[in-house]
Amino acid sequence: MPFHGLIHDSAFVYYASKGARSLRSRPVRGGRGGIGISITVQKLIIYKPILNFELNSRYGMVGRHLHGIANRIVQDARRQVGVKSGNLRKSLHIEHTDGSRGQSVKIGSNLSYAYLHHEGTRPHLITPKGDNTTLRFRSGSRIVNTTLIRHPGTKANRYLSDQLRVHVR
Repeated sequence: MPFHGLIHDSAFVYYASKGARSLRSRPVRGGRGGIGISITVQKLIIYKPILNFELNSRYGMVGRHLHGIANRIVQDARRQVGVKSGNLRKSLHIEHTDGSRGQSVKIGSNLSYAYLHHEGTRPHLITPKGDNTTLRFRSGSRIVNTTLIRHPGTKANRYLSDQLRVHVR
């Protein structure tokens, strides 16, 4: 079962926050006073193909912004995820989609145990399947044959949702 985190972003939110950051970064003369802005638009020409590209294409400004956030989330999730063989770390990927409701970015893994690693498991029994009557596995250098294993469960490692909370406010 694949596990994915989803990021939606709005072009208006992106441009508003970008404008606010640029205003905050400017030095204020005279000490403590705030910044007052007055804008008058006399003639506004919007080229729909260019606006459509910038807002709805993965290569436009909004798409690049989404992909940048997704890259940071994946990098930090790879640092946080548990490593035994390294397969889960390698399998984390980004999938950028364009749809009727806007752009979205899916971050996740297609490995069957990714969800179990993320959410944790309760204590459970492991029994043989099919015609086998015993379980056989290696523990260190010895081979163990048994009919039942009492697995203690695993603690949740929320490597994706933790990073979503950090990077998407």
